[in-house]
Amino acid sequence: MYLCIFMLLSMSSSRELAMTLNTPFVNTSIKFDMQIPETCTYADLVFLSTYKLIHTGPRLLKPIYKSIVAIMANIAPYTRNLSKDACDGIMYLVTVFTQPAFLTEKEDNCKTLTSLLECINYLIAYQDDTNQHIQVQLLK
Repeated sequence: MYLCIFMLLSMSSSRELAMTLNTPFVNTSIKFDMQIPETCTYADLVFLSTYKLIHTGPRLLKPIYKSIVAIMANIAPYTRNLSKDACDGIMYLVTVFTQPAFLTEKEDNCKTLTSLLECINYLIAYQDDTNQHIQVQLLK
C-alpha cells in the first residue's frame, strides 16, 4: 500500500496526468467497495478513494496521511466538475483533520491539514466556475 501511495504521489505531480483525470469514468465491470456517482470522472475516483481510504482504511496508513492528501492537492488545480460525493468526502476529511486529538497527536499532523486546505483553495481558485459543489459545502 505504501509503495502505491508514493507512486501515485510521484505521478500526481504531472500536469498532463492531472488534466486527463477530468475524462469521464466508464465502469468496465470493476467492482468497487464504495458508491460511485453516475457521472463520475477519474478525478472524482481519486478524491472518493482518498476519502474511503482515510475513513475506513487501516490505521497503519496514518503516518502517510500527509502524502495521501498531497496527491489530492497536486491534482486539485486541474480538477473540474468535482462530484457532490467527492466534495462531501473532502469536507469529512476537514472534520477529521481539524480534531484536536489528531492535531496534537503528532507534530507533523498540522501539515496534513494545511495540504487539505490548499487542496480546497486550489479547487476554488483555479476552477471556481466548474466546482460549485465545494463552494456550496463551504457555505454550509
